[in-house]
Amino acid sequence: MMVPVSSDREQLRATFDSAAAIYQQARPEYPAALFTDLARLAHLGPGSRLLEVGSASGKATLPLARHGYRITCLEIGAALAAAARAALAAFPAVD
Repeated sequence: MMVPVSSDREQLRATFDSAAAIYQQARPEYPAALFTDLARLAHLGPGSRLLEVGSASGKATLPLARHGYRITCLEIGAALAAAARAALAAFPAVD
């Protein structure tokens, strides 16, 4: 069953996607300890498979990719997805 998306919500989503060009620069970095703790608590190791829903420009994906994880990212914003592809181009294990 499809739930209709309100026009306000659709407008908000489009507004967020329109900021894709500055998102990577404007959003603060996540602390490195976050990814260390995530790996420990989830028992992750190089080659572990991850699914990231709402990856935006790849701000959190990049440190995860550096750990050697195989990551599938989902992002509904076309501009944000393009920014993520550019930021993560050096990581062939990230889709």
